[in-house]
This record gives sequence, C-alpha cells and structure tokens, in this order.
Amino acid sequence: MDTTMRFLCAAALSLSVGLWFAFAQDQARAEKLATQKKRFEEENKDLSERLQKAKSPDDARAIQAEVRELALLTAGKVLVIAEDDPKDAVGFEAAAFVLQIAGNAGAGGDDVAKAIALLAEHHAANPKMKDLLVSAMRVGASGDKLLKAVAAGGSDKESKAVAMFLRGYALARTVDEEDDDKKLADVVKQAVALFEAAAKEAPDAKVGSGGTVSKFAAQEIKGLNALLNLGVGKAAPDVESLTLDDKKVKLSSSKGKVVLLDVWATWCPPCRAMIPHERQMVKRLEGKPFELISVSVDDKKETLQKFLEKEPMPWTHWWDNGPETAILKTYRVRGFPTLYLIDHTGVVRHKWSGAPDDKELDRAVDELVKAAVAAKG
Repeated sequence: MDTTMRFLCAAALSLSVGLWFAFAQDQARAEKLATQKKRFEEENKDLSERLQKAKSPDDARAIQAEVRELALLTAGKVLVIAEDDPKDAVGFEAAAFVLQIAGNAGAGGDDVAKAIALLAEHHAANPKMKDLLVSAMRVGASGDKLLKAVAAGGSDKESKAVAMFLRGYALARTVDEEDDDKKLADVVKQAVALFEAAAKEAPDAKVGSGGTVSKFAAQEIKGLNALLNLGVGKAAPDVESLTLDDKKVKLSSSKGKVVLLDVWATWCPPCRAMIPHERQMVKRLEGKPFELISVSVDDKKETLQKFLEKEPMPWTHWWDNGPETAILKTYRVRGFPTLYLIDHTGVVRHKWSGAPDDKELDRAVDELVKAAVAAKG
C-alpha cells in the first residue's frame, strides 16, 4: 500500500470514528429529547382531561396555571439539549418543542425566550419554521422577534407571508386593550400594513388549515376598520341572527333593555362554568329591563339543543351558522366566552374576553339596569 493510500485510509478511519462519535452523541440527545416529550405528553394529557371537567372559572384557571408550570419546567430541561448544539437537527427539534409547548400553554419565561432566540439565530431559513409560527405568535415579545427573523430571512415566500400575517394578527389582538382613540388608530394602521404586505408576498400561502393569507388578511383588515367604530362607549353594531326556531332577529330589537351578549360554545369549559351564575342572574332580574342573549358557535344547532335539554338555560339563544356567524367578525370575538354588556340606549359599556368575576359582572349589570329603570320613570 503506497503512502498516499495509507494517508487516505487513515483519514477515512479518523473521519468514520468522528462520525460515529457524533452520531452516538446525537442519538443520546435525541433519546433524551424523546424521553422528555413522552413525559410531558403523559402529564399534559392528565391536565387536559381535568381542564375539560372543570366546574368553575376558578378551577379552570388553576389547572391552566398547572399547564403553564409543566410547560416551563419541561422547557428548562429541553433547552439544555438544544443548547448543546443549537445548529443541528436535534437542537432544532428541542428548541421547536419548547416553542410548541409554551405556545400551547401561553407560557413565557427566560428558558422559552432562549429557545426562541436559538431558532431565530440558527433556523430562520429552515422550511420547517412555517409550522412553528403560530406558536411563536402566542408567546409575546420573544415570539415576535422570531416572526421578524423569518419575515426577513425566511427561505420561501410562504413562510415570510405567514410570519408577517401572524405579526399583524398578534398586533390586532392588542386593540381591545387600547382606550386612547389615537393610539388605537396607530395600532390598526400598523396591523393593516402587515396584513397588506403578507397578502402581497404570497397571497395563496396557507395559514393553519383554514384558508389563505389573502383571505384572512382581507377579513382582518375589514374587522380592524370596523373596530374603529366599535368599543366601550360607542354604539353597539346592529347584527342579525336566528333564534332556535329559525326566526330572524336583530340586536336592535332589544333596545330599551340592558343586554348581556354572551358568545359561547357547549364545548368551552369556562363558558359552561358560567351557566349556574347566569341562571341566578336571570332569575334575580326577572321583570327588569334586562336580557341575556347567548350566541352559540357550536358547529351544529342540534348540539346546542341537546345540551339545553340537559342543562337549563332559560333565556334567549341565538344560533346562525355556528363558528361562521357574522357576529364573530363584527364584534371581533377571538376567544370564548366573550361578553359585551350594552346599556338601554344601545351603547357598549363593558367587554370581557374570558369569564368575568361573578361579583364584577353583577355590579356592572345592576348599575346599568338601575339606570334603565330610572330612564323609564
């Protein structure tokens, strides 16, 4: 064997040893990651089942806190695997898992932010990032940095478009917190600009499993423009719906009464947890200028009707095409339950995203009912 061949063989042997060692290391990290994933999934399944059976908003919130705690504890353990080699496939999968569980739980923290930073630094151009963008949107400021990185350095137009769309969507979700009209207009302007840029970049890009960027961007822009005329202290937009016996009805037909518009679903634990108190409230205010209108977003009207056979809810119910009801868009409903409290003149006085405290709700309703009674003389 000549000298050149000897060196080549030696080099090949050296390389093969190095590759074997790297593979063994990667395999060990991959196995650790798989173990953490399995452990998380088992514990999270138990918490999810408990959440479905929650009997009150307080119970649901307590379990949701446990879900977030589990996500954060797992994130700390998985981050170590990602940091060992953030550039390789295992590093990507580990950081991606942290982002996914944090996004699903609505959890944030240093470990989550570090994992997201690794993704932004090393994997912004990874085509798989497209599947993580919704989770990034859900974790706040650190997630927005990742969306920015993908929008700027994504490997394809679709990823960039989805990232821009989700940045706009996240921004649009903050409008309910803005009381200043000028600041609200600024937020709307920024969000609309992102939606327009996303639709221009890749109009046919899919967002989740529901539709295209151009379709959703158009809907969001329409809703944001309408939002400039919707809010606490402004007239409640009139909407049409259907009663359970398919009769057309308008919100304006209840003018003169205090109206609690409750957008809910039978599959929503916090919504169901409100029912006993709503039942008490309706009975307490019987004969007063007050109406509770529950708008169901269940897929089928029959689902609602069967639920009402078992769970007494003696007040007004609307159902019109379930999750496609125009009320969701008109009133910018993004989660359930969402409640609007409208005074007897048709002006929105309170809004709650999520189940409000029982006492807080009673105080708000009673104050407006008292004013409505006084107005009648």
